[in-house]
Amino acid sequence: MRAKQDVVLESYDFDETNLKPREIAVRVDWTAVSPGTECANYLALDPDVLDKNSWCAYPWNAGYAGSGHVIAVGKKVKEYEVGEQVVGDMAHGTHWRGNVDKLIAPANPAVAPEHAAYTLILGICVTALQVLDSSIDPFPVVGVWGQGTIGNLTAQILQRGGCRVVGIDPLAQRRELARQCGIREVLDPTAADFAAQIAAIAGKGGFDVAVDTTGAAAVTIGIPEYVRLRGQLILMTHWRSQPVVDASPFIHKIFWNGLTVHGAHMRSPGQEPWGDWFVLQRRKWAKIQHEMATGGIKVEPLISHRVLPVRCKDVYEGLCFNQSEWWGAVVDWRG
Repeated sequence: MRAKQDVVLESYDFDETNLKPREIAVRVDWTAVSPGTECANYLALDPDVLDKNSWCAYPWNAGYAGSGHVIAVGKKVKEYEVGEQVVGDMAHGTHWRGNVDKLIAPANPAVAPEHAAYTLILGICVTALQVLDSSIDPFPVVGVWGQGTIGNLTAQILQRGGCRVVGIDPLAQRRELARQCGIREVLDPTAADFAAQIAAIAGKGGFDVAVDTTGAAAVTIGIPEYVRLRGQLILMTHWRSQPVVDASPFIHKIFWNGLTVHGAHMRSPGQEPWGDWFVLQRRKWAKIQHEMATGGIKVEPLISHRVLPVRCKDVYEGLCFNQSEWWGAVVDWRG
């Protein structure tokens, strides 16, 4: 990504012979597009794209989730062999290299490689389950606002974790995708009787837990209205660059009802030291892939397009402006 709505496919040199002792080199097979983060950067909604010191500053090699096979290993790498399938924080591209003690893990052979590419994205979604305080309410009733990729996967994980989950989205297509992925209850927030429908499911006070995956300020500030006294609010994303909103009612409701607010983006309690954090991420990824392999988490319905790299512009234009046809994409780098 060179600038706002300016993305190109470029060739580059890759050296797989000069690896550091704990590095591996990977021939990437598939990468998954993260619609929230990557579209925000494509549209320059995240102001960090203009900060030269930022992780996503233009020009940015987009992407952070992929699967591939090892083609070379450093002299101190004993965990992996050439030819082994792996998943990790791979940017979009044919090749990747990284430290095996960080965000890289073995791939589960029972998982389709294009599904395995979603492992890191799913790792973010699992954070909602990790930060949720289930000691307050066993089997909490949870409303998940937004049923795009992150919202859908988060809803699946929370439901798998024992919550009664309600997927909430104004788009009928996304509600249907949620049903296809096993979310048993879905609601349209634009319905005239939306509040009454929530009360019928969760009780008069509202949800025990609400999860916001929309990143839309105008949506977020209204969510506490539907959370019961002493309930919980989990924020999966931030507002980025949006029109100014009056957050006073949002703060007032949190204060008045004594809500607990959790931030949930890959970090969870007990994971502060970086070394331990990477270990826990890799363990979490193994469990995530087991769930995919055994049908506990469904990814296939969320993939609308399998594309070749030359269609990189089409991917972002589609995910940003044609969401009725484009709702999830994986890039095939095997050619």
